[in-house]
Amino acid sequence: MRSGAVTAILVLSTAAVADESLNGPPRPLSDEDAKAGKPLYLRECSACHGDRGDGAGPAAAFLDPKPRNFTKRIFKLRTTESGQQPTTADLLGTVERGIPGSAMPAFRFLPEEERRRIVAYVLRLADLADDPEPKPIADPGVPPTPTPASLTRGKAVYAEMGCASCHGTGGRGDGDSAKDLKDDDGNHIPVRDFTGGQFRGGGDRIDLYYRFVTGMDGSPMPSFAQSIDGADRWALVDYVMSLKVVPPAVPLPKDPIKAGRMVTAKYSCRGCHVLDDGKGGEVGPDLRVSGQKLGSDWVRTFLADPRGYGKIYPWRVWRMPHLGLEGEEVQVLARYLAAMGKRADGPAKTPDVATFPAARIEEGKSLFTLRCTECHALGKVIETPLAKQQGPDLIRVAGRVDYDWAKKWILDPKKIDPKTKMTVPGITPDQIDSVRMFVWKSAVDANSER
Repeated sequence: MRSGAVTAILVLSTAAVADESLNGPPRPLSDEDAKAGKPLYLRECSACHGDRGDGAGPAAAFLDPKPRNFTKRIFKLRTTESGQQPTTADLLGTVERGIPGSAMPAFRFLPEEERRRIVAYVLRLADLADDPEPKPIADPGVPPTPTPASLTRGKAVYAEMGCASCHGTGGRGDGDSAKDLKDDDGNHIPVRDFTGGQFRGGGDRIDLYYRFVTGMDGSPMPSFAQSIDGADRWALVDYVMSLKVVPPAVPLPKDPIKAGRMVTAKYSCRGCHVLDDGKGGEVGPDLRVSGQKLGSDWVRTFLADPRGYGKIYPWRVWRMPHLGLEGEEVQVLARYLAAMGKRADGPAKTPDVATFPAARIEEGKSLFTLRCTECHALGKVIETPLAKQQGPDLIRVAGRVDYDWAKKWILDPKKIDPKTKMTVPGITPDQIDSVRMFVWKSAVDANSER
């Protein structure tokens, strides 16, 4: 056998051994999981990450940092070596806990099986589903207890590794290089401010350990696996965590618009909604219009548990995630919507339906059947196939939508929202009153029977 052939065989054998050292058995997700995950992905993820996983969803233009482009097969948050793909558990963990400091919410409110299927479909979009399961780096074990000595050593490691050039001497993200850093797509990338105590991959000591050792692919954050040994790794973790500063509690502004802007910025609401300045995405309703029509009590109930209410707009693919809003934040957002809509912070006006004349209700029923059922259902009172529904099921309109506002909306919806799908039904103002009477009477009666 020629020496060249022997060399080639040896090279191939060495490559195979190296590959086996990095990869394990097939991923624990099937093609059936991926197929079942597609509609879940479209519902929960495509608004940001795009239908094709290219990071170009309709919300992406208003988000910073930008959503992950799965088709590039580059993932920051991993337990695998730099340049390797994430494990299935890595992806599941990111979906479950979200990415603090970004628009990516925690999806732990979804059943575990749905999260698994979404990850299976993400792997399919990234063309990684058929690859072997990557092997994580060696388990570092139970973190040692921080000590004054480990903090001192960690501070020295921080200096030796040049962390201050990006993160700053005090860890505030203000190093000399910070202003010039960009990710692989050319986007400016903000440097992590350690004093805030918020970390994209999780704030536990083990999470920071993995960030230092594996690096964050696609960003300027390198792996320090070859530069820092085990003891120094934990020392660096201890020092970085010691930089956290608990700021004094600052009350939100009294002005509802200013306070609302702060909360919506925290949760990246602009990605999905147009806000008071007229800027934002169209994944969800324009909140300036929502503020005109929605009762504040209903808004508070909905924001506390958006999934509990159910889907409102059948034509919208996407669903509002459960953001885990704090109590005060719910109050602030309810007041913010009311202020945008130039209405009082209070319940939606609901008339006494017992005073409605029976003849007007009957007229309203006929008009609703003729003019409204192409787009709207009315619960079990007048059922409309889901495939035809473009607007909300109006059986729950009472208490949600202001009765007086509804008349202005039906008369000329384009005047209120030029982008609405609602069409003018071609009925007189007096006929609109009859329709409102029928709809509100049906809604109140249906809700009282629950």
